[in-house]
Amino acid sequence: MEKQIKSVRGMRDILPDETRRWKALESLIFRVLESFGFEEIRVPIVEELKLFQRSVGSFTDIVQKEMYVFKDRGDRVLALRPEATACVVRAYLEHSLNEKKRITRLYYSGPMFRYDRPQKDRYRQFYQIGAEIIGGQNPYFDAELIIILAKIFEKIGVADYVFEINSVGCNQCKTSYSAKLKQFLQNRASHMCQDCQTRIENNVLRVLDCKVVSCKSIIKEAPVIQDILCQGCKAHQETLYRILDNHRVPYKENWQLVRGLDYYTKTVFELKISNNDNAVAGGGRYDNLVHELGGPETAACGFAIGMDRLCNMISPEIKKDITVFVVFLGEKSLQQGVKIVNGVRNDHVRIVADYTDRSLKSHLKSADREDIQHVLILGENELQQESFLYRNMKSGYQTMVKFSELSNFFKGLENA
Repeated sequence: MEKQIKSVRGMRDILPDETRRWKALESLIFRVLESFGFEEIRVPIVEELKLFQRSVGSFTDIVQKEMYVFKDRGDRVLALRPEATACVVRAYLEHSLNEKKRITRLYYSGPMFRYDRPQKDRYRQFYQIGAEIIGGQNPYFDAELIIILAKIFEKIGVADYVFEINSVGCNQCKTSYSAKLKQFLQNRASHMCQDCQTRIENNVLRVLDCKVVSCKSIIKEAPVIQDILCQGCKAHQETLYRILDNHRVPYKENWQLVRGLDYYTKTVFELKISNNDNAVAGGGRYDNLVHELGGPETAACGFAIGMDRLCNMISPEIKKDITVFVVFLGEKSLQQGVKIVNGVRNDHVRIVADYTDRSLKSHLKSADREDIQHVLILGENELQQESFLYRNMKSGYQTMVKFSELSNFFKGLENA
């Protein structure tokens, strides 16, 4: 016997019981986003590598170490998307969405891919739901995204969450701060990891995102960007905080927060639950990205929710689907019964059938093993009466259900 093939390391199967939880959370998140005027966009999993080099940043860990890159038969260098904001902006420009609306609100969902070290709640294929507002410069747009996330988590029933927020400033602020930070770190570089020694020279802000303990202790003593923010960036951040205070959104400043992507400007934020170090959602403003990808100067901001982490932490109340198990006894009952059942199917009751020619006892054992409460039986006697025999496997209750009443019967189960 050949060795069994298993899933690739870092990838995983999401099985039916878990999928039900995912669908409940996804549905809730989509409803909240749509109530704020967001529309769904679906973008490809595969893009040209240069899209992410130009957007995410050539010296980020994502591009340097974590991307799945390959050549296709046309010798094009492609990549599995490590994140979706760049894909959404590419689609926004390619299809001239800016000509249709001054403010464009889009949301997406689906898998992302990073060749990262697999660990708890961190996979090489992971799932995100994200939202982007393209065309809005006012800090009220930043606040809207944070308020949306707050509403989502309140609807889920999570109260112990907090937003960590920082400003990474405009281009001028980032340049000034980078020079000051580089000067501070160069004298301490020998005590930092090899990656950070490279980052100091090539992209110093990435040092702030390092998770190595020795580097983190040095970063705590580093200068903070708040000390050199220009008046425009300070005013933007102060207005954001005032809006969040008015909405009673819990937040705290984290002066070392930069996120792992180079395109951020001004506001960056992460959402954490129960003082967990790992963020469940994060995002911020990226006012340069549209222009950097070939479009006009356009302000924008967005967020992404890590669905793997969220679904592993949260167990929403899920209304279990009503399942009806249908048994056909004999070829004649099978031929006529399948047509009758398929004619009255609806979206709210799962009707499952085993078309195998087995005894009634064997079919009922299957229903019992699968914990199915409702069973419809159609044999020769029932066929003559133009009725199904209904049996409740939990209570033992039985009754006849006319073919003509089958649709109402299913509605009755749904409303019970």
